[in-house]
Amino acid sequence: MSSTTINRDGFRDRIERGEQVEPTENLPREYREAAQRMIQFHANSEIVGTLPERRWIKKAPSLRRKRAISAKVQDEAGHAQVLYRVAETLGLKTRDEMIEDLLEGDAKYANVFNYEAKTWADAGYIACFIDGAAMFRQGSLTESSYAPYARGLRKICYEESFHVKHGEDIIRSLATGSKKEQEMLQDAVDRWWEPTLQFFGPRDDDSVHQDELMDWGLKVKTNDELRQQFLEEFYIPKLEQYGVEIPDDDLYYDEEAGRWEYSPLDWDRFLEVSRGGGPMNDARMDERTRAYEDNVWVRRAAGVN
Repeated sequence: MSSTTINRDGFRDRIERGEQVEPTENLPREYREAAQRMIQFHANSEIVGTLPERRWIKKAPSLRRKRAISAKVQDEAGHAQVLYRVAETLGLKTRDEMIEDLLEGDAKYANVFNYEAKTWADAGYIACFIDGAAMFRQGSLTESSYAPYARGLRKICYEESFHVKHGEDIIRSLATGSKKEQEMLQDAVDRWWEPTLQFFGPRDDDSVHQDELMDWGLKVKTNDELRQQFLEEFYIPKLEQYGVEIPDDDLYYDEEAGRWEYSPLDWDRFLEVSRGGGPMNDARMDERTRAYEDNVWVRRAAGVN
């Protein structure tokens, strides 16, 4: 049987064997829709994710820092374009339609980008720890069953690794700096601790689409698995390395269960933010809409809509 005429059972068998599929194949409609939702969400998150850090390009404390954060923001916008193009291969929406979904408020993106980057420490925190969390998520997705997505993520993860190093350089500078700089870093960690843990999505039992994505092989690790891996391998070790106090008195490692236990996260607040009630939801979309409208002439000059 050729790959272009596989039946549903044959497709499921291939997914269960860990094979990856191409957009030219006869993919089930449900698979295309699930992949579209997931990849479009990721693309939206990359492009909105430029906004908290963009404000620090002009305010960074040195020319070297300005150049570094400018390059990072440019990379993130490039990642969004790669992912929109990958989503287009599914044949359900064009890039312009996905952008319109975002600007009209009909498409979601990662909740964490609806919080304000108030200080220079926030810029370092986002690059080190939010991008660090993204590395865990995206690294697992290089094994996703949708081959164009997996290929695109290999390039993206390579660049994200440099973003994490850039962020850690800022964190190190603050942690070994003046008392005011150390306090600024601690304040950033205090404010971002919970949104960072929520970055991976709802608890497994509450995740609406996770079972479907896992069944199709689009995701290979659950939200809770990734959250635990991030805590154990990166988040807690880095905070301890730089002498930052972890803002959770109930955090401990359960040796018997082999997992970190922490204070319950505010999932009601998570849902409120995802529905538009976060501190920066409106500002993010206003800024994104304004940037889109202000650059109409660029798209026209480039011969695109």
